[in-house]
Amino acid sequence: MNIALARKTLRDTLLPLIIILSATLLFETVFVIAMGELAKDLEGLLAAREFIQRFIRALAGDDLLGDMSPTSIASFGLVHPLVLALSWTLMLTWGSRVIAGEIERGTADLLFTLPVSRSSLYVSASTVLLLCAALMSTVPVVGLSLGLWLKPLWEPVDFPRLWMAAANLFMLNVAIGCMALAVSSFVSRRGLAVGITLAALLTSFFINVLAQFWSFAENLSFIGLLHYYRPLPIVRTGQWPIGAMLALAVFAAIFWTAGLWHFRRRDIPAV
Repeated sequence: MNIALARKTLRDTLLPLIIILSATLLFETVFVIAMGELAKDLEGLLAAREFIQRFIRALAGDDLLGDMSPTSIASFGLVHPLVLALSWTLMLTWGSRVIAGEIERGTADLLFTLPVSRSSLYVSASTVLLLCAALMSTVPVVGLSLGLWLKPLWEPVDFPRLWMAAANLFMLNVAIGCMALAVSSFVSRRGLAVGITLAALLTSFFINVLAQFWSFAENLSFIGLLHYYRPLPIVRTGQWPIGAMLALAVFAAIFWTAGLWHFRRRDIPAV
């Protein structure tokens, strides 16, 4: 690992990182305040709309109806589509910039010919990946905590269980970042790297939704990363999702290793 390269990578990612983290913090604060006001109406809406129940089950991994505890409601803030979109934006922005972005800007010839090995560059960038994933997994819980401090719910929230779900979210973000980094090492255009990774994530998302209506899609859901992130069962059982986190770690390791292997051997095209 090269400290100077890690600092450069973090500096180049700092602006979108601050914007996305701030947006996430604000959303989670407003979300938990709004849910406190709408909890009773939400239960009636879920009871009357089975489609919404199934959509929430696809996202959170279980039915929200029947256990409308403050902790269960707060956990949905960790898997809200907007939170997922912000997480994906950060990880795709970071992962596509490191290799494909440098090639597209025409700066790869200079960066990749420094007296630093490509492996060191890759590992340095991966260190920033872990930092971004950790921040993007921590800020949602901080935002929920801030919202509850401003307007407490009718019962205390079990934050240790929310932190378990946040740890699962961290592994999901790491796997997404490693996938984006691997795709970036295979292509020379940042837009293409983002498009391929985003297509894979959206496919996983739609399979999860279709699995609530179609048994064939349910049998395929294990191939998508989002299948291994289900915060609602975590906060209800209070058990660590060891199997899901190990699966995400395996996905991340495969993507990361494939990206490093190809990056060390590829030719960098002139732009």
